[in-house]
Amino acid sequence: MMINPITVHAEKLLAKEFFVKAAFLYNFARLVEWPENTFSSDTDPIRLCFMGDDPFDEALKTIQNKMVKGRPLLIHRGIALDNVSQCQILFISKSEKNRLHIIPEKLGQYPVLTVSELPGFAQERGHIRLFLANDNTLSLEVNLDAIIQSNLQISSRILMLATIVNSEEVIK
Repeated sequence: MMINPITVHAEKLLAKEFFVKAAFLYNFARLVEWPENTFSSDTDPIRLCFMGDDPFDEALKTIQNKMVKGRPLLIHRGIALDNVSQCQILFISKSEKNRLHIIPEKLGQYPVLTVSELPGFAQERGHIRLFLANDNTLSLEVNLDAIIQSNLQISSRILMLATIVNSEEVIK
């Protein structure tokens, strides 16, 4: 059996991509502020949840249980739509493309930071689109209006790296 070196190289690049994306998710937990009433105690965990197919595989082990502002970062895979309000960060997989319009309605005004790779995610009231651009760099699109409506505060350190989008328009 012959191994295709191009396929092996592509798989290694993809694995690295998700390790970098996991680091971004960890930093989102560090650089976003949730309302005071989000947590019942100072040691409650920050829940990073994944809805749909999970492309991260082993990459999440690098951030599982890391401390963020004195709170452990807990990973929850395969979160159901009915339980998304329990999360502080919700990563929405590409497999959820057909349900994307339902998720913002389900979250309502809950302070849950939503992140996805899906094209158009930020323009559809998602908070952060984290994606691999054509030049193989990780890029961010941030819908600042949606973040503010969810009662979240996002650091300028994230905004400096991002293209700011609002529903149906791009700024920057």
